[in-house]
Amino acid sequence: MIRAYLAAIGAAVAMAQSGVISRLSGLAAAELTFYRLFIGALCLALFVSSRRQLWQLKIAPDRHTLFNGVMLACFMLAFLQAIQTLSLANAILLVYLAPPLSAIIAHFYLHERLDAWSLCLVAGSFFGFAMLQEFKIDQFNGEQWLGFLFGLLSLFTYSGFLLLNRHSRGGHELQRTFYQLLVGACCVVPFLPTWPLPTLSQLPYAIAAGLVPGFLAIYLAITALNQLPTRVFGTLAYVEPVTVILLGYCLFSETLSMLQLAGVACIVGCGMAQAWHHSQQSTDSAAKTAP
Repeated sequence: MIRAYLAAIGAAVAMAQSGVISRLSGLAAAELTFYRLFIGALCLALFVSSRRQLWQLKIAPDRHTLFNGVMLACFMLAFLQAIQTLSLANAILLVYLAPPLSAIIAHFYLHERLDAWSLCLVAGSFFGFAMLQEFKIDQFNGEQWLGFLFGLLSLFTYSGFLLLNRHSRGGHELQRTFYQLLVGACCVVPFLPTWPLPTLSQLPYAIAAGLVPGFLAIYLAITALNQLPTRVFGTLAYVEPVTVILLGYCLFSETLSMLQLAGVACIVGCGMAQAWHHSQQSTDSAAKTAP
C-alpha cells in the first residue's frame, strides 16, 4: 500500500514539471501537449521493450482506456486554452475542483464511501489549495466567459480521467498508459499548425516533457488509481500545486507568503492523515474478514 501512496505523490510531482518545462522551453501549448503525450508513449514503449514485455502493448485496449485518452487530451488542451483569457488563479482553481468532485461522485457511483473524517480531509486539502491561491478569485469580464467554459471543460475531463481510471480494470497499467498517451496525442494533432518537429534547442525540453509529465506522471497516476480510493488519490493530488509553488520559489525566485506556507503545511498534513486513515480502514477490514 505504501507503494501506491508513493506512486500518487510521484505522479503529482511529475505532473508539476510541465509548468517548468513550458516556461523554459517557449514551446506553444499544443506542441508541448503533443510532445508530452506522443513522446511519453514512445518512452513507455522503449521501457516495455527493455523489459521484454512488448507483447503487453499488442493487447487491444478496452473502451474505458480509449475514452480516457480523449479525456486526457481534452483536459490538457482545455486548461491551456482557458488561461488564454482567464486568469491563471481562476483557471487553476477550476481544475483543482476535480479531486473533491471526483471523490463525491465516487461516493455515489463507485461505492467508495466518504465517512466524516475522509470528507473533512478532502475539504481540508482544498482549503489548503485556496490558501496557496491566497483566496484570490478574480471577477469575470465579458471576454473571460469563454475561458471559464474551457476551465469547466478541463474540470470535468480531469474528473473523468480520475474516475475512469479508477473504474477500469482492463489490461496492465503499462498497456493502459500507452494507449491513453497515444490516443491523447492523436487527438492533439488537429490543433497543431504544422508538423511538430522540435528544433535542436527545443529537443531536450520535448523529451523531458514526454518522459516526466508524460510517461512517468500518467503511469504513476494510473498505478495509484488502480489501488487507492478516489478520495485518497484526490487528496494526495494537491501535492502538485505545492510542488509548482516550491519550484517557482527555488528556480524562479518567486516569493512565498506566510499564507502560502500555511497552505503547503495544510495540504501535506491532510495528505498524510488521509493515507493513515485509509491504512487503518484497510487493517480493520482485513481483521474483520480474517477467520
